[in-house]
Amino acid sequence: MALDDNDKQWLSSQFKALEERLTETMRDMQTELLKGFRAFSEGQTIRLRKVEADQSNLDAAMSGRMNVVEGRLLEIELKLGIQPK
Repeated sequence: MALDDNDKQWLSSQFKALEERLTETMRDMQTELLKGFRAFSEGQTIRLRKVEADQSNLDAAMSGRMNVVEGRLLEIELKLGIQPK
């Protein structure tokens, strides 16, 4: 069975239409994936900012505690007559 020119044109147009539908479907899938990744990324960014803030607060608290300990040590050294370093 040989294809004539009309059959070849019809097949060509069908393949072209199929290609266009597939391309559009793939673009829609890509868009949905990107939307999902964006939503996930936003949540992770918020979590990371909270962890960074918590770490900063811990650093500030630790620094404050260290200052208190150093002050107390200085008082002890002065009372005992030890030369502060």
